[in-house]
Amino acid sequence: MTVDEQRYPTVYESDELTAFRKNYLTTQETLRQQGLSFQRHYAASVACAPSRASLYTGHYPSLHGVTNTDGAAKASNDPTMWWLEANTVPTLGNYFKTAGYRTFWKGKWHLSHADLLVPGTNSSLPSYTSTGEPDEVNEDLYLEASRLADYGFTGWIGPEPHGSNPLNSASSAGAGLRSRDQGFADQLVALIQQLDAEQDPNPWLIVSSFLNPHDIALWGFFSNLSATAQQTYDFSVGDEVPFKLFIKTLFNQTHKEDLSTKPSCQLSYRNSYRKFFQPIFAGLPYYRFYYQAHLNVDRQLARVYQALMDSSFFDNTIVVFTSDHGDLLDTHGGLHQKWYGAYEEAIHVPLIISSPLFPENNGKTADMLTSHVDLLPTLLGLAGVDAEATRTQLTATHTEAQPLVGKDLSALIRGEATTGTLETPIFFMSDDDPSRGQNQNNFIGLAYNSVIQPNHIETVVARIKGKVWKYSRYFDNPQFWSSPGTPGDSGVQDETIKELGTGQDNEGTSTVRCQKTVKLTPAADEYEMYNISDDPMELTNLAGVAAYAAQQKKLESLLQQQLQQKRLTPNSGTVPGQ
Repeated sequence: MTVDEQRYPTVYESDELTAFRKNYLTTQETLRQQGLSFQRHYAASVACAPSRASLYTGHYPSLHGVTNTDGAAKASNDPTMWWLEANTVPTLGNYFKTAGYRTFWKGKWHLSHADLLVPGTNSSLPSYTSTGEPDEVNEDLYLEASRLADYGFTGWIGPEPHGSNPLNSASSAGAGLRSRDQGFADQLVALIQQLDAEQDPNPWLIVSSFLNPHDIALWGFFSNLSATAQQTYDFSVGDEVPFKLFIKTLFNQTHKEDLSTKPSCQLSYRNSYRKFFQPIFAGLPYYRFYYQAHLNVDRQLARVYQALMDSSFFDNTIVVFTSDHGDLLDTHGGLHQKWYGAYEEAIHVPLIISSPLFPENNGKTADMLTSHVDLLPTLLGLAGVDAEATRTQLTATHTEAQPLVGKDLSALIRGEATTGTLETPIFFMSDDDPSRGQNQNNFIGLAYNSVIQPNHIETVVARIKGKVWKYSRYFDNPQFWSSPGTPGDSGVQDETIKELGTGQDNEGTSTVRCQKTVKLTPAADEYEMYNISDDPMELTNLAGVAAYAAQQKKLESLLQQQLQQKRLTPNSGTVPGQ
């Protein structure tokens, strides 16, 4: 079971918000009480597409190639949007199908652009009516087309729940309209009941991929105007969500940061956000809506989990719950969503592994550092599947079936190992830059500058002498220049063109003034370093502070080790600039 954009509870969370989680997010609470909760679990990348591709392949964007998320300046067919190509890096579905499992996917995909398209357009074929109700004819088309078959999955019904269309939201379509998470739950309940009725002895794996609390990304000035004037959206919040969400004195420390000691791209992002998305006007209604979205998705999770509990195979089933990434929610000087940083709010996410097979884990927690890339080897281990032998089989059909880089945590879950014996540093990377692409115009058509460089990130999180540390390098990656390659080589440069204004129209033509900038040398690297144990809100950047020079050197060495071990690159060819 996966959700989208749900962060791990923060240190500035109020008692009221903690009680809300316990009393109203009942599915997640049940999984916690009947499973093992990992308290320091991290996404491998951001945002949606890079994170999901990493979670479901067990590798990082440097290998699987899904570096960016479509949206803002990039459409799904933007020249700098690379999707996961079939028969390259195998997925969770490929591994388990090879091992003899029946493998199903329901809900958000976002590893490739799998939508059925209207010929001659880039428009996706909807599987729902104008009110959001299921369109059975088009649902059957998606099922028969089996667009995820090459990735090892069947059962997916598109289109991708992506973009600003209220009918593609998780739960925020206006009055009389139906959103997508409800439909995903319907599909999953029907699938579980069908499998139960068939009584096929072969094992199965189901990915239940929900969209909320991602609806927080829809919130803004214009969407709220539409909600009020046209009832397009429904951003209502119930009485269950408390008004006191945060400890004010703590929250204000992060909310009011001036970012002067942080990497420069963060201030650039804060000032640019309203241009390539929409003005937010953040405040209590915005914050409360985020947690309403938690409640909305938990209710759909409950329907699926109840169907599983009612089935004949519940006692022999393992449930994994996590989120692709978190959300900044107006912290760190007023940042939103999940880009241009490696803050806890954005990359620290929940992970629960629950099963009647392991009752000794009920209600327990593990404080070890874990990553999304650990999930594939762990699930294979729990299923008794030889990961290396299966990978070797997959090399016959996949060009990049390289050894998995994550940890197999199955021995810990079975009680055969301790956290101390398994813990290693974890690695995070991001090349996602939604501010740059072919559609670099704001909501009224004016061109805007992309977020400044350096904004590509490599991060190590490690426990040193009992303290958790995080160290990040921000760099200008020439892989993403307009003419990528090794800086200094002939023809390698980054050329950007910005419209400055439109001149006088003349018989159907117009003169447009533009500014062209050509860069030959990358921007200088910048760094962040935090003692997460002592500074869990990441307020004090210790990078470059003389008193911590030795610690920075140690973390830099660990980062280099992580790069060598986990930042793999394709064997099948050269990626310019890598």
